[in-house]
Amino acid sequence: MTDVLTRPATGQRAIHGLVRSLRYGASLVPVGVLAMADAVLGEEETAARRLRTRPAGSARMFGYGLLTAVLGLASWFLMMLAVLAVMRGPFWGFVEHGPVEPGTWGGPTRAGAWAVHGLIAVPCLAVLLAVLRGIAALHALLVEGSRRWVLPATIVLALGSLAFFWSWLQQL
Repeated sequence: MTDVLTRPATGQRAIHGLVRSLRYGASLVPVGVLAMADAVLGEEETAARRLRTRPAGSARMFGYGLLTAVLGLASWFLMMLAVLAVMRGPFWGFVEHGPVEPGTWGGPTRAGAWAVHGLIAVPCLAVLLAVLRGIAALHALLVEGSRRWVLPATIVLALGSLAFFWSWLQQL
């Protein structure tokens, strides 16, 4: 009976896991940059300790540090997009004060535009948070080093993240 009382409920565990993944993703950039610096200085053991992996050669530790930093930048970017999704979605009416044009999503009324922005942003936010959790899980598998598919998948994800960021910059 005490186990049921002391263990968090399923919803609380999911929230704790999400918060842990967000913190993990936010810490990837400094960890990756420091691991790259350690690898350049020949401190493979220190780089491995930072990345929580087994020591390897300088080039491999530098590569892991680079992948870690890129995944961290992708996490930061997705966190920024999540904040924008909240601000421009459910809270659209508080941040947008201009006239509601007939071509506005949900227009021509402010209530319709607010509702449509919120209904679009909430699923987008859920997807962003799931991707952030996936990035943290993939990085954890990368530094664990037990599966062969993880390194190629991480490289593809890092390159895809850079392409996504570049395309987002181009539309500004």
